[in-house]
Amino acid sequence: MHSIWQEKIEFPQYPILKKDQKADIVYVGATLTHGIEAHFQKEQGKAVMILEKKVISDMPQLGGLGILKAENRAEEKKLHILRDYIEGRQIPCDMKVVSQKCLWVHPIKLFLFLTEDLPVYEQSSIYGRKGKRMDLGSAYVDAAQIIEGAQRKEVMYAHVFEKEIFLKEQRTDLEEVRTYREFYLASSLKRDLKGSLYCWEI
Repeated sequence: MHSIWQEKIEFPQYPILKKDQKADIVYVGATLTHGIEAHFQKEQGKAVMILEKKVISDMPQLGGLGILKAENRAEEKKLHILRDYIEGRQIPCDMKVVSQKCLWVHPIKLFLFLTEDLPVYEQSSIYGRKGKRMDLGSAYVDAAQIIEGAQRKEVMYAHVFEKEIFLKEQRTDLEEVRTYREFYLASSLKRDLKGSLYCWEI
């Protein structure tokens, strides 16, 4: 099941890494967070790369809910830099400033814009690792730093609702809620929720 964000989105053709490479920073996993971090690291002159083991255009979890939150002052500063960057360059990602500590964005539009000039490889699984050298089967990657996403222990689902009443009835089962166009989006540990039009794993 695709996410609500993937409708009418054209993804680039991401290659499979078949030639040995070196990088300052390798991000393992095509996520919005990695896309943001990699973009700004490249702007600072770092050689960066994103590796994804799946086909990116088939990844509903890439979308998530598009909620970017700051939990502390350092993260809040980064969030403000991103907000000003999006506004200054008029990045078409449907950004909404919810508060000083929260932004809503179209996650896939923002990921695609920020990674447009970055080396992103899909269907590139890591079969082995020795120090900072990764074996992808078809090539080796040497990196000064390897950054992997945090692994969530529990499966989370993003649900799409048309009517707010269903959110109120099930608020104890919901983690985060936002709006997008005429829809309400909510994350939950439950796959089946009353009134949910459909859901995807995030």
